[in-house]
Amino acid sequence: MVPKPKSPSKGKFIIRLGRHEIQAPAVCAPVIGRHLDSMENTLEKSIEEGAEIIELRLDKLEDAAGWEKLLRDDVPTIVTNRTKEEGGHFQGSEKERVEILLDAIDSGAPCVDIELSTSEKKRNEVLKAAKDKNASVIISFHNYQGVPSKRELMNKTESMIEAGCDFAKLICFANDPQEALRVLDFLILASKKIKIPIISFAMGVEGEFTRIAAPLLGSAIIYAPAGEKTAPGQIDTSTTKKILKY
Repeated sequence: MVPKPKSPSKGKFIIRLGRHEIQAPAVCAPVIGRHLDSMENTLEKSIEEGAEIIELRLDKLEDAAGWEKLLRDDVPTIVTNRTKEEGGHFQGSEKERVEILLDAIDSGAPCVDIELSTSEKKRNEVLKAAKDKNASVIISFHNYQGVPSKRELMNKTESMIEAGCDFAKLICFANDPQEALRVLDFLILASKKIKIPIISFAMGVEGEFTRIAAPLLGSAIIYAPAGEKTAPGQIDTSTTKKILKY
């Protein structure tokens, strides 16, 4: 089921991650590590600091066996297994990478994140499995070289929607303030034209301010770690929560 914004008020609306309904914009804490114990500690810290969503980044785990114990019934979880090309660490084959996402859906994860660059066949496997389990799917695009034109970003968003995503996520590295502002311009445009939730902001020092501005301009989720950073320019969970509160 596509999660549509409900009852928008002062920039706030409701999104759905699987069975969970959450007020957006929501703060999502990425949890990443080489070992399950350290990830579990970071997960608990993230919840203590007020994260509304947890992103489990499984791509750095040396041994993923038993990762399912990190899933929580009380906190919505996004499971991600990021490719090296888009900023991740996964060392295995593409088949193995996608199988972990399929396992996540089968294990009850309310949401998974899969890249637009994933082959259509593999992506469709994930989308079908998610639909069968009433889970949500984020289709994502990351560019670590710079920010494409607004038209290109919109084209990618339209491709994500055509593929069947529930959330469209477009994150780019800003080389200068102008590129960072281009992301915000795109976000304003997309928020008016697109009927599904958008997640978009700029990475890097030059894009740091967009992580605060984006939620105020329509981005459904902002990523803010309580532990190890997963992307350049991230602001920690507690600081993000304090800033957005005001």
